[in-house]
Amino acid sequence: MFTISVYLNTKLFSNDKYTFSLNESQTSTIRFDELSLIAKLHLKNIEEDEILGVAYSLTQTRERDWYENPEIELLVTGEQRSTSVGDVFGYNDKFWMISPFGFTEIHPQR
Repeated sequence: MFTISVYLNTKLFSNDKYTFSLNESQTSTIRFDELSLIAKLHLKNIEEDEILGVAYSLTQTRERDWYENPEIELLVTGEQRSTSVGDVFGYNDKFWMISPFGFTEIHPQR
């Protein structure tokens, strides 16, 4: 089983731009305080190379709110938006930001 943390970028839909940059070693970084942990996904019977795609699919609202899926452990109350570009998935001490075309491994700065 894989447990994936779902972080929404708190500046994504505000007037403030979120902080995304490349550090000296050309590694993608974002400020950790701009991310809000809202849910955990508990996924089984999938291959590791499918995790990010499945996580993205499960965090999209379609016929019902995404957080009503049985694989979701919602950590906050109230309605939540679907994940979007700039939001982050984390597992195995690594983080991936949703990009326009796929996912970009990032290293949040505390």
